[in-house]
Amino acid sequence: MGLIALTTIQLHACDVCGCGSGNSSSFANVLGGNYIGFTYNYMHFQYIQSNANPNIPLADDHVNTLSLTGQYQITDAFQVSATLPYRFNNRYKSSGKFSNNGIGDVSLVGLYNVLSAKSNHSLRIGAGVKMPTGEFDLKNSSLNQTSAAQLGTGSWDLLLPLQYNYNVNQWSVSLSAMYFLKGKNKDEFKFGNQTQININTSYVFSVATGMSVAPIVGFSYDHFLASERFDIVDERTKGYMTNANMGVQLETEKLVVGVNAQLPLDQNLIDNEVTLNYGLGLYTYWKF
Repeated sequence: MGLIALTTIQLHACDVCGCGSGNSSSFANVLGGNYIGFTYNYMHFQYIQSNANPNIPLADDHVNTLSLTGQYQITDAFQVSATLPYRFNNRYKSSGKFSNNGIGDVSLVGLYNVLSAKSNHSLRIGAGVKMPTGEFDLKNSSLNQTSAAQLGTGSWDLLLPLQYNYNVNQWSVSLSAMYFLKGKNKDEFKFGNQTQININTSYVFSVATGMSVAPIVGFSYDHFLASERFDIVDERTKGYMTNANMGVQLETEKLVVGVNAQLPLDQNLIDNEVTLNYGLGLYTYWKF
């Protein structure tokens, strides 16, 4: 039983190229107030087996997430947000194409600003939950040797977010961090806990009455602990990646539209057998 469980775990990549990737490639200036909108994230991974020719990848993973997201400001200090993702993933190999589409894991988060609303600084702390609404199919993932086969973790996961933002005139700096405390699913599989950090800075240019444009640059860091099944830990599945982010955001009185790109600076995923090539993000929010 132990050997079978360990082998199955090794067929799964870490959560970034599966159901966690939707957290990694889209960023925006920190928005307060009420809004609803869509985000689209695309991430391109390649899988290269150890001791194989690195110029000939064994598989290309194209991970796509389209999310309906919204935020509601209950009081000046307290806000709640929710995200409903739809995932459509494709893996291309010499033997053919594998696709997996469907609803991902719904998340709900509450944040409280511990600083004065009149300050140039905001510090929001909170908690949330990611629900197992996305399908977790251990057999499919094992057969296709990719966690891109998964639409969700299959588990109840605790989210612990923190957001800091500083504004002075047209310039702002933001830091956001999230710790994902993963649970076990019905297959006794547990993705490793994940730490995600984003640091961005932007400068707002007024281009017309009620309209502004803000270029955004920054960095992101993701760290993944090892996955496990039946309490057997697969150390190969731990890893990290550091990326440079750049984008531009257009904002009017009621609408926010943005685009960004994510380029890897340093990474080690699955003993360097999985590589992120790049990520792209689009988002649009309607403020009400």
